Amino acid sequence: MFFCLASAWHAQAALIYGTFRNAFSSDRVGVIVPHYYIDGKSDTYRRELNFKMEFSFEFNLTEPQLVFLEFNEERLPLFLSPNDTLELRADAFKFPLVAQFSGKAGANNVLLQTYLQENLQDFDEFNNVRFKIGQWWATVEVPMNQMMEALSPGPFRDSMDHRKLAATTLLDEFNTQNPNALSSDFRAFLSAEITYYWAYHLLVYGHVFGNIHRVDAPFFDFLYDAPTQHPMIGSEWYRQYLLALMARQQSKSDKTDRFWAGQYERSGTLLEGKPLAFFRSEMINIAFSIELYREILPLFNDFMQNNRVPGYDEKVADLYQKFAKVSPGTPAPLFSGLDVNGKNTTLAQFKGKVVYLNFWASWCGACIKKMEYLDAYAPDLSAKGIEIINVSIDENPENWKEALTARAFAGYNMLASAGKPQNIAKVYGVEAIPQYFIIDAKGAFADKARGNQPADIRSKLLEFAH
Repeated sequence: MFFCLASAWHAQAALIYGTFRNAFSSDRVGVIVPHYYIDGKSDTYRRELNFKMEFSFEFNLTEPQLVFLEFNEERLPLFLSPNDTLELRADAFKFPLVAQFSGKAGANNVLLQTYLQENLQDFDEFNNVRFKIGQWWATVEVPMNQMMEALSPGPFRDSMDHRKLAATTLLDEFNTQNPNALSSDFRAFLSAEITYYWAYHLLVYGHVFGNIHRVDAPFFDFLYDAPTQHPMIGSEWYRQYLLALMARQQSKSDKTDRFWAGQYERSGTLLEGKPLAFFRSEMINIAFSIELYREILPLFNDFMQNNRVPGYDEKVADLYQKFAKVSPGTPAPLFSGLDVNGKNTTLAQFKGKVVYLNFWASWCGACIKKMEYLDAYAPDLSAKGIEIINVSIDENPENWKEALTARAFAGYNMLASAGKPQNIAKVYGVEAIPQYFIIDAKGAFADKARGNQPADIRSKLLEFAH
């Protein structure tokens, strides 16, 4: 299947330049421009300070949004719109806590830094606590999670309302004291960040802690003050709110077996323009990533034919090209190599049998735990003619052999690089582990289990063995 992609970007250049005191000309400065929500990618630019301790970055930008300036492993969030210029002056010893801004976007970033100092945020989601809403994972920062656990609905709502009011007052007072200093883009952006930070956390609290704190229906009246449709798609909190809201609605419906497809369809009645394109591309993105091919492929085709914001096409088209190679019904790539006993092993020799092809590594604790569980099922699987092939991505063969000596996993055990110059993991597009594939008796990829527990995988394997 081939698609013609329209130009993804109506991009305009943005410019950041400035100087660092107490720095060295070899020090490196970088700018990270995340636009993954549009096309699944981010841009990173890095260079050394010149002999005057100056730096300059010019890059394309399509939406008003945050970018991040890096220096000595520290990051400073900055707001830029297409065509903006921003001058920054900082001290290497005080960065990122102290910085001076000027230029077209100067006032915007003066207020942004004040706002972020009064409303601390951790931009690294891996530091956050995760909660499931349906099948979607919401993230909450640790201090916020502690507050959610401690407060009953009334005090929690009061706390969030107070934060929202204080942030709105900050914006209004700065705008009054500095008339025409803030751009319309920034005012819209910060208003969206304030509103949807508030709404997102109230929504997560009500859903996740609803039973614990006995949240009643009127608590959710805040939804009337958080419009589903908003033009500021560059706001991370607006995007997160959309995902949380739609996941909650789907989880409460009677169509939880089509969790991602159901949200895709529902969004057509609630969203339009860029928010609709973002949300639908995100549903396809997530469903492809968790390998729900049959559920999402019809919607992928619908998106590519009917999406009216072409910039979002690239995100889903790239995923299709990656995952179509391993979708059910596609012939599995043949491979050969030596197993741990030095015996030549090929995929072709198992034609007519169902194959569980498992990728792992000696350093992957989750992989080993999963393999230990599946080992208990190995006799049943073998009796049904199901073959297990464990392929390690270890770079050091000795580590792989030591792990197998310690545990003696059932099945055929191979090293991904044993078929040099052919690396089995690369042939199968494996980028993270644990990862597995089911190959049917005809040598084609088969559907995976909907759950990822060993018992789920066992049941799916036995289905194909019948």
